[in-house]
Amino acid sequence: MKKCSRCGTENSKDAIFCENCGNKLSESKKVVCQNCGFPNSVEASFCENCGSKLSGVHSSDTTADNNIDNTYEELPKVDNTNKKQKDVSRIEPKNLRRSQGNSKSNSLRNIVVTIAIIIVIVIGAVSLGYFKSNRQTENSRNNNSTVVQKDKSNSSEKSSSSNSNSYSESSSSSEKETSDNSEKLSVSTLTNKQNAASILVYGALKADVPLFKGNYELSLKNSQLYVSLVKLNDDETEADETPILYELAPGQMDSSCGYKLGRNREVYFYSQVKNTPGFSRISATTQDEIVDYINSHHLVDKVNEIANNTVVNGE
Repeated sequence: MKKCSRCGTENSKDAIFCENCGNKLSESKKVVCQNCGFPNSVEASFCENCGSKLSGVHSSDTTADNNIDNTYEELPKVDNTNKKQKDVSRIEPKNLRRSQGNSKSNSLRNIVVTIAIIIVIVIGAVSLGYFKSNRQTENSRNNNSTVVQKDKSNSSEKSSSSNSNSYSESSSSSEKETSDNSEKLSVSTLTNKQNAASILVYGALKADVPLFKGNYELSLKNSQLYVSLVKLNDDETEADETPILYELAPGQMDSSCGYKLGRNREVYFYSQVKNTPGFSRISATTQDEIVDYINSHHLVDKVNEIANNTVVNGE
């Protein structure tokens, strides 16, 4: 153990400075007995060899020559205040740097959070504007579509009205013609009843034959058409005709009318004025022309309606 010469505190043998006061501990200084010259420890009051009282303060180094002055010299005091201040000065910059680092980290974190909030706000504003723009565009399209549909509807109504008026003006009959969705007529597949009905409609509406108009209106009124087949003699038949007269509504009108068929699909219109002998040819056409007129003027349903209520006598 090493005992401090200043405060008397016992320190470990390896200690260089006192644990209590910081005084430097030295083993090189010894108190030399003036009687026998034995080196004693600094704390000794009497010589450990001869027992003489140690009154002097002379000392000798155990590794040096005994002639060196062995006077005990008091070691200088170590001021621990400066050491503590140095330690504090070392700690304070570290704490300061750590505080500055934390402050910088917090500032950086605040900047990042602020930037993130700004980005979210900008994205939200852009999205809202885009949504509003699309909504306005969609509403505009819907409005335009509605206007276009209204225009089309008005145009269709005007067109329908115009067609209806045009047809009413062109038709001399009080009965309006209706459109049909049935199949078109064909000359090769015409029945006798369809042929009679189509010739009656054509003669009334297209050929504008007065007697055919009267028979047409009468057939619509009675919902029935009478046709009578009259076989003719050779002297009553032209060279391009068949010897048969199809008389329409015989005995129902003051005057009679009918038609003859040609050998090459011709149709000849005939009439007989009351109190006059025989029939007279008044105009001619072809079955192809009649069928084309019926199909193009949407009169197929009308012809079939009349044909379904047609009675042919003499077949």
